[in-house]
Amino acid sequence: MKTIVKYTTLTLCCALAIAGCKKSEPAASEAGKYIEFYNTYDSKEITTKTSTFYYLDANKTTDTVWFRMKTVGGIPIKSSAIKFMAFKDPSTAPLYPDAVAGVHYVPFDDPSIAKLMKIEAGQYEVNIPVVLKRDPSLKTATYQLKFKIVPSDDLSPSSTYHNEASITISDALSQPSNWYATGFFLGNYQTVKHAFMIDHSGERWDAAFITTVTADANLSTYYKYKFIKELKELNEQRAAQGLPPLRQNPADPTTVVSFPAL
Repeated sequence: MKTIVKYTTLTLCCALAIAGCKKSEPAASEAGKYIEFYNTYDSKEITTKTSTFYYLDANKTTDTVWFRMKTVGGIPIKSSAIKFMAFKDPSTAPLYPDAVAGVHYVPFDDPSIAKLMKIEAGQYEVNIPVVLKRDPSLKTATYQLKFKIVPSDDLSPSSTYHNEASITISDALSQPSNWYATGFFLGNYQTVKHAFMIDHSGERWDAAFITTVTADANLSTYYKYKFIKELKELNEQRAAQGLPPLRQNPADPTTVVSFPAL
């Protein structure tokens, strides 16, 4: 009988303890109040992406870049708005001029965009679009859009670590971010060389494709052999026409296009 009483008393205590724990949890209305760009690190990092209209059809006037985001502190209990704001960083010298709202991208407060910038109830991750515009100025210059999360009526940035992002925008060939990380394979960067590689492979040769190729030693060797062989053939054709070897600057012999030897 004493054993039964002790067991009953222990069970009751456990139940009260569990109830006490539940009371200490945040109320549902307090959950999911913060949002950030998806990141697996605890240190500050700006989410960066690159977009070029060079690879798109001539009649394509916009491009959409998606940003993966996640809530912090819980899951929202209702549809919650996410808000971005473009900004200039006075602490650093910009690599490129700032993108102009309405010219290089659709403003974040445009009704067509604002209605897409939300996370639904019960979700903890969402992809948010940034819509870029194909302005003629992108043919001759690269622009950069820097933006950050700012408080909306529903959500606030979780911290200063993962609340900033940037997009480099162009409509011409530009150096992929990981080109020199693989310099032993590709050699020095030249837009003429880049165009040659695209024309002779049918591939984009952007950062994503370069990562794929350099992860496969056989594929890297294949492309290096292919480009060396076909560049030699092209230069032989040019010589037969009285033209110099392929160069970045046709008037400068020091800018001849080449690939590292096998």
